[in-house]
Amino acid sequence: MINLGILIDDISKSAGTERAVSSLANGLLRYYPGNHKISIISIFNPDLSKTFFELNPRIEIIYLHKKNDFNSLTKFFWYRNLVSDLKNLNSIKHFDVLMGTTYIHNILLGFITKNSKTRSIGCEHEVYNYPPKLIQVIRKWRYPKLDALVVLNEIEKKQYFFSKNIFIIPNSNPIESTEKSDLKKNRIISVGRLTHQKGFDLLIEIAEIIKQKNPNWEFNIFGTGEDEKMLQNKIDVKNLSNIVKLKGLSHSIEQEYLNSSIFLLTSRWESFGLVLIEAMKLGLPVISFECDGPSTIIKDNENGFLIPKFEKELMAEKIIKLIEDKKLREKMGKNSIELSEAYNEKNIMPLWNQLIQSII
Repeated sequence: MINLGILIDDISKSAGTERAVSSLANGLLRYYPGNHKISIISIFNPDLSKTFFELNPRIEIIYLHKKNDFNSLTKFFWYRNLVSDLKNLNSIKHFDVLMGTTYIHNILLGFITKNSKTRSIGCEHEVYNYPPKLIQVIRKWRYPKLDALVVLNEIEKKQYFFSKNIFIIPNSNPIESTEKSDLKKNRIISVGRLTHQKGFDLLIEIAEIIKQKNPNWEFNIFGTGEDEKMLQNKIDVKNLSNIVKLKGLSHSIEQEYLNSSIFLLTSRWESFGLVLIEAMKLGLPVISFECDGPSTIIKDNENGFLIPKFEKELMAEKIIKLIEDKKLREKMGKNSIELSEAYNEKNIMPLWNQLIQSII
């Protein structure tokens, strides 16, 4: 049995990385119950009592009790102590494989596993140019020391030409429901952290255009984040509170998809777009600005529309087209279901199992 440790900043959060890690750990135990012993190592943990996403009870959660209290002067020492703590943990747990889920973890993995038999897998969940320039330089030095690097699509793989053993493994779809939306609700759904990256400020401006022609359609945004007050203020100033609603977190997001007719992604950048494949699984046509992740998931004019950045008027035009043509919604929704099959756990988990086995 392979002893796998997965590093994550904070397993209690509800964002995409936490969703992906939970799905990976659950999926490996579901499809290969006798092959893996899995521990999730949570560096920051404000609430020890629960995780946002449900985890198989066989998964051990190890909390490091770290506080995010470093600054530019103390950062080096903070990370040195983190490496020391993880080396000590590894000497106790004897992990066969340690997996990082951020570029910082991936950079540190070589130091943590040095002089041990533990193999290292780095996972990239951000677009290549997201980290600061200094980190990008350090990454070119440290990533070749990883035993494997996992990226989410071919576009990202080309960027990491300096790494060895690069594997493309998309996120798996955590939704298993066989229900499908009837696409009859006058509701457009978006899901994501309320941050600059996700572009919900752009969504509000698009909704303002839609309101002029289709005032009976709602935009529901699910998520929390630091931009919540700014976004609500923008909604109020534009007098859109009757059609644009910030709905907070949902523990039944599948039902929210089922009660919607269009999925909208307005991210400024996105390395994958897990919410896209979730919405597709439940039969929603999807619309997104054209960026790395969505460009590999959405087939333009088949299961939705890819819109050049950041052409809000064109995006509004395509939304109106779907609003006013239910047959087109149904056609694209059916195509979404078919295209989402590639991301089902039964297709993704063998890729992970094979990779893990190959580096032992």
